[in-house]
Amino acid sequence: MNASAALLVVAITAAVVCFAAGAGPGPALATFAASAVAALVAQRFVSAAESRRDREARRLAEHAAGLEARVQASETQRGRLEAVITAMDEGVLVVDVGERVLLANPRVRDLFSAPAALEGRSLLEAVRQAPIVAAIEAALRDGEAQVREVAIGPQPERHLRFSVAPFPNREARVGAVAVFRDVTDLRRIESVRRDFVANASHELKTPLTAIRGFAERLADAELPEPGAKHAVEAILGNARRLGELVEDLLELSRIESGSVPLAPEPVAVADLVQRLLRELDPRLRSGELTASVATEGRGFARVDRRALEHVLMNLLDNAIKYTPRGGEVAVRIRPAADERLRVEIEDTGIGIPRKDLPRIFERFYRVDPGRSRALGGTGLGLAIVKHWLQAMGGQIGVESQLGRGSCFWIELPCAAETPQDDAD
Repeated sequence: MNASAALLVVAITAAVVCFAAGAGPGPALATFAASAVAALVAQRFVSAAESRRDREARRLAEHAAGLEARVQASETQRGRLEAVITAMDEGVLVVDVGERVLLANPRVRDLFSAPAALEGRSLLEAVRQAPIVAAIEAALRDGEAQVREVAIGPQPERHLRFSVAPFPNREARVGAVAVFRDVTDLRRIESVRRDFVANASHELKTPLTAIRGFAERLADAELPEPGAKHAVEAILGNARRLGELVEDLLELSRIESGSVPLAPEPVAVADLVQRLLRELDPRLRSGELTASVATEGRGFARVDRRALEHVLMNLLDNAIKYTPRGGEVAVRIRPAADERLRVEIEDTGIGIPRKDLPRIFERFYRVDPGRSRALGGTGLGLAIVKHWLQAMGGQIGVESQLGRGSCFWIELPCAAETPQDDAD
């Protein structure tokens, strides 16, 4: 019991005694009791305030401890992230919305031969490559990821493949991160492979031409042995197939190396499809197949005419080749997004298994090797088609159901329809 409470007890006791004796409490006793009550009330308020202060202090201490723990965890995570970024084989470059470098790991400095730290410098000063600056500016401006490849530096060139992504922020764009990968060795290996294929194909072409020529002469001659005719025909057939394979290898090598000059021009795709179908009409008739062409608008594409003709002929040939008797081949031409023209070639053929769809455009990949060879395929047709389209700025895809047919689609850059196009 504290002093105020004790005084109050004494005052109350004295008052009780006075009342019991028949006399009221005197003024002094009343004043004493009032003082005791006031002191007790004040003590209660002080105790309550001290209790609240203690609770607030404990809460503040707990909050401070939690903040310290989170700061330590954040520092630990940041240290780990910095260690990972520093040890990466890829270059990492972070810029703010003002195109000022916020972070650059050592690999970036090595790739761009930077003599000192890049943090704080402008983007152009840091990388000194206009295509890279343009890609990062596009990501900051449009808010969409960019994937590019660029050759930098003096001879020997260094090939960099890089991707740029803006930081996700709903309110405003705050910056972007670019990741660079050195693909110089990969491109050098690809160049060696292309050169090897081209050289080997050229070397094979001469003897194959001789074998084919002699086989044709023997096939026309009168041979004494009964089985000789069949052997010569087998030699001639295989020589022709090998000749087609060599030609496809040479064409693919030329496309990959960029040595085939392209002459983009406005091409009326529907007219070209109709002409190719007229050339293929004997095969359509022999297979009792029906072909149709549906067009939305005239459909002009800005492409190399010879390359597009090769692409469409290959896809139409495959549609006819793998569609059973009595089936249909439908061609649809319509506008697509982003100023593109979409061409779909759909058949009611045998279809392609789902597991084979991701690899259908690989060179030498065959869904059914035996059937493909029997029908005269080299396994390079779709690979050549894909490379032709990539060279023209187009793309290709396929949708298929086994037993119901396939739909190959291509998308090409659109071209404006002009009187000059009509005259052509």
